Amino acid sequence: MILLLAGTKEGRELASSLVNAGIKVLASAATPYGGALLREIPGVVVKTGRLDAAGLERLLDKHRIKGIVDATHPFAEEITRLARQAAQSGGRPYLRWERPRTPLPESDLLYRVEDWNAVAEMISELQVRRLFLTIGINHLEFIAKHPLLAHCSFTARVAPLPGAVSACLQAGLKPQQIIALQYPGSRELNIALLKHFQAEALVTKESGSQGGVMEKVGAALNLEIPVVLVERPPGDAAISAVSDPEAVISWAKIVEGM
Repeated sequence: MILLLAGTKEGRELASSLVNAGIKVLASAATPYGGALLREIPGVVVKTGRLDAAGLERLLDKHRIKGIVDATHPFAEEITRLARQAAQSGGRPYLRWERPRTPLPESDLLYRVEDWNAVAEMISELQVRRLFLTIGINHLEFIAKHPLLAHCSFTARVAPLPGAVSACLQAGLKPQQIIALQYPGSRELNIALLKHFQAEALVTKESGSQGGVMEKVGAALNLEIPVVLVERPPGDAAISAVSDPEAVISWAKIVEGM
């Protein structure tokens, strides 16, 4: 059996492709919503809930997992780190699904940064106050409470899930500052939201087409609003990574036959 860490749409698509190819799949999702979507795929065994190192090891042993396919979000650094460590310590093959990058237009209003401290520094340099955040929830509180951004007001667009809304409230946002709306949405929708909330800058992540990065960035540039774009964490050149579903299937068949 293959463990598929499937916290994304691509993860669900890979689960379906692997099962259709005759491969036994245990798919893991961090949230109940993600688990419910996976359970719609016939033949997939589903595990729901966030995994720590011990929990991941128990899962691998219990289901006699032969290999791990990591199709988590490009910014889900912690589970990726744990999966690589577990694969290495257990002598199991590991394969990373690499979400294709989205080519973005060249613009003097597009500011690429490498980490979250750099986001705060860039916003401070731009001297803007009204920020529209489409960064998920993992770093929301860090940005909302950063000393360099104490003068700023925030609007956050997050997934329409109770946990996401709770994270916004915990970060100090008020209900009128929260947009709980399914991604990705069209460029026109993003333009309307940026206008309505009078955004002076957009902060987002390089999350690929599945995350709607082109629609979000394009909307802001259309309105001549600066964009602070957080680049993906650097990958490990020594780790096998693919962006082709057929390559994942071929890899899984080899692993299952070991």
